[in-house]
Amino acid sequence: MAETIIFRPSLAKPIKYFLFHTCLFTVLLYLWKTLENWIYLAIAFIPLIGIVGLGKPLLFLQHVIIGEDKTITIRYWFGKGYTEKIAKALYEVLKNNENEIRSYRFNIQGRRFQVSPCVYERGENLAEILEPFARRKGIRVKSAIFR
Repeated sequence: MAETIIFRPSLAKPIKYFLFHTCLFTVLLYLWKTLENWIYLAIAFIPLIGIVGLGKPLLFLQHVIIGEDKTITIRYWFGKGYTEKIAKALYEVLKNNENEIRSYRFNIQGRRFQVSPCVYERGENLAEILEPFARRKGIRVKSAIFR
């Protein structure tokens, strides 16, 4: 690797889903308020879970920076970054049912991070960089629940 590469999250889909869940939540709260039926309030918790789940990635905007010296830096749009050698920090990979690597887990400076290449712009390049490190001995392999 000859240069430092920055991978930014792809935000188009999460923003669409976040807006959809927010609109659905608002409509259900409106129906609850106007029709005074508690079932709408109960159903409103489903899109609320989606709002919270999609809001965290949009709020933190986790960037992955792969350095030319084979280091990984994970940083958010605010605050400091966390840097460590990839070989030292990588402790686990998650594979899907087709035995393809879905996600990588890192322990950097005592904090745990999960990096899924599919959510980043140019994620296939990120996967190509991280894949050789996943073949080392001592890396735990777990099956991912989702496809």
